[in-house]
Amino acid sequence: MVFTKFRLVLVIVIAFVAISVGIVSAEVQVVPALEKQGLFAEFRLTPTDAVTEYGRSVAIDGDLVAVGAGGDGAVGAVYLYKRQGMTNVLVAKLVSPDATEGETPEFGRTVAIKGNMVIVGARFARADAVERAGAVYVFGKHGDSWQFEDKIISPAPETEDNFGRALAIQGDSLVVTARKTSAEEGAAYVFVYTDGRWIHQATLVASDPTAGAYFGQSVDIQGDVMAISARNTNPNSAGGFYLFRKSGDGWMEIAKVTPSDGKLEDQYGFAIVMSGDTIAVGSRRADVNGVKDTGAAYVYSLKGDSVEFITKLTAKDKISGDQFGQSIAIAGDVIAVGAWKDDNRKGSIYLFRWMGDQWIETDKISASDAVAGDEFGYSLSAFGNRMVTGAHFADSGIGAAYVISIK
Repeated sequence: MVFTKFRLVLVIVIAFVAISVGIVSAEVQVVPALEKQGLFAEFRLTPTDAVTEYGRSVAIDGDLVAVGAGGDGAVGAVYLYKRQGMTNVLVAKLVSPDATEGETPEFGRTVAIKGNMVIVGARFARADAVERAGAVYVFGKHGDSWQFEDKIISPAPETEDNFGRALAIQGDSLVVTARKTSAEEGAAYVFVYTDGRWIHQATLVASDPTAGAYFGQSVDIQGDVMAISARNTNPNSAGGFYLFRKSGDGWMEIAKVTPSDGKLEDQYGFAIVMSGDTIAVGSRRADVNGVKDTGAAYVYSLKGDSVEFITKLTAKDKISGDQFGQSIAIAGDVIAVGAWKDDNRKGSIYLFRWMGDQWIETDKISASDAVAGDEFGYSLSAFGNRMVTGAHFADSGIGAAYVISIK
């Protein structure tokens, strides 16, 4: 499904965002909806200033959308938009409150939203005296402005840990991963919001740690269950994920899941998402029927402490190098899977619906203005029937993001 392009872009200067620590003044930009077609409506978002790889990360919660511009070697930033009717209005640009000249923390490489709180990962930020250890920044809404509130670092920071590589937040619990700790075995850190501060509660590692496993590649949390992937774990260094269940003030590992057909460098677990009792896992470099790096997604059902394999999803039009499974999200009864290198790297998102007793591919989405190299579908997040995805190389490397409504 390709959207019809609507070329009008309207920019109205209404006010300036209040200046405070970690916030840059920004024009309020109103982006109208593109023309609706079929079951979808598309809203295109672009930065108002000079950045690169805008869309490297995205998040959506309620009426708020966050788009990170935290590409390789970048200082980085996060743009916040609020939904107003059929438009999305830029309300703030968040920047690192403590980056010094010459530092490239990649602020915005990851982002998460919870109500009026935005969490931003900067995997190469300074942690006290430790350079490039990584950090997470918390911003809150105060009146009409967004203000920096807290900086979270690892309880044992080391250079190149990648602390902040993946984030998940639910209620008063925040999970931050550092996939390169301890010879790249990886770890995840749980913080709990107490008396106005985020307090470290637990450090999670795999029960069978191995060097280079990248435990903490991706993470999601729902209820009292947390899923943490390790994209290179054994067997065969194909990747896997670990399930933890909350127990008192701690977390207990209850299962490790690996693909039965996994092979070296499949990167199973590059992306992971949970919704209800469904777990969907992206394996972006899986070979399908001998075709290299086409990619796949695996779907499971969680039953108590047991995990039941349901199906393996692949694209109907798969070809070598698509990397289907780069990103993944669940929007209502739809599993959305990003294939960022599909169609000469224009990128696509495939939709699968639960129909009868199986997941069926029903639609394929690409950007209305796609050109080769955009990499639409690189990042993906969903809330209700709306998704946001990044095309971080669109517009000659500046990047773009698209808010997509599904009927």
